[in-house]
Amino acid sequence: MPNYSKNPFLTGSDEEYAMLIEVSEEFEKQKISRTVREEFGTPVEIVIRNHLIKRNLNLSMSPDVTIQGSKIKNDLLLLKSGVDPNQKTFPSENVKMIIEIKNNGVGGKTLENGKREDPNKELRIKFNELEAMTNVRNFAVIVLSETLLPPRTPSKWRFKEEKIGKENCKVFTLIARQIYPPGGLYIKSNIVNMLQNEQMKKTGEFQQLINYLKCL
Repeated sequence: MPNYSKNPFLTGSDEEYAMLIEVSEEFEKQKISRTVREEFGTPVEIVIRNHLIKRNLNLSMSPDVTIQGSKIKNDLLLLKSGVDPNQKTFPSENVKMIIEIKNNGVGGKTLENGKREDPNKELRIKFNELEAMTNVRNFAVIVLSETLLPPRTPSKWRFKEEKIGKENCKVFTLIARQIYPPGGLYIKSNIVNMLQNEQMKKTGEFQQLINYLKCL
């Protein structure tokens, strides 16, 4: 895992910080009405999609989209140029990449032995099934922020390429945090406090993500 300790602190002018604020605002909107979530997705899906679209990337616009040949629902698809993004199901030949979007890593269901399932394993199973059924071979996981900085140890449930175990899958974490704030990540005051207390750093992976998607 990269060491982000020497990276620059996140600032109020950084696009990644704007994403955090926008996610918290979208979360408040969706507490009032579920219609937005049903039409456009979770807060983090909406915000990351909107920021990537500004880079002239052709991305699916609806939540829970599928690819012909599979009933598995997906957060986001990178589409070929000229493909209508406002569909719910896409032919596999129109899809460049399947993208999973996460706010942060969270342990999966509790197993019979009392342990929680690793989200990396869950994704590996999902991606393997999608690849077998649709023949789409490129995958990415975008994580908005994760607890990765000292003094705490990195999150046990963080997404890691080596744990997902697919050569054709990339993980991009946009912000590294020191803490998971009391009350959660969707509260704007928590985000502001973490910024003021210099508890977040840029990873540099947002630009890496953009470059990667544009090269496919």
